Amino acid sequence: MIRRLHHVGIVTSNIDNAVEHYVKNFGCPAPKIVSVDRPGVKLRTAMLSLGAGTHLQLIEPAIGLGVEELKSRGEGTIIEMAFEVDDIESFSREKRAAGATLTDLVGNPIEADYLVAASGNRYVYLAKNDNLGTSIELIEVRSKP
Repeated sequence: MIRRLHHVGIVTSNIDNAVEHYVKNFGCPAPKIVSVDRPGVKLRTAMLSLGAGTHLQLIEPAIGLGVEELKSRGEGTIIEMAFEVDDIESFSREKRAAGATLTDLVGNPIEADYLVAASGNRYVYLAKNDNLGTSIELIEVRSKP
């Protein structure tokens, strides 16, 4: 069962400036900027806490995820929505049984019911073509960002 919208991910060409902007204008705590470097994806990201368990993820793409969206649609383009679920394993199995394709961050199909982030959170993506072109992440929060 989906609990709530956990975060919306937007692309930026300069994460340092974007973090400064959101911290200044929304009064949220300054987040840690994390680098992700995996096959097919290289980016810098920060998760801003907006309160009540809702977040804004800033993504500065270098390779893969978000590069084309930033180039074609520009700064602030929404590239993903993440929904928090109670039990990712059960939710993923239901989605797969209904015909959905589970993927990793890059969009490669996976056999597992979830992946584990460095934070300890469990997550999986649903293939964009199963969601009218929208990147949907499912996340089971196991730690505070």
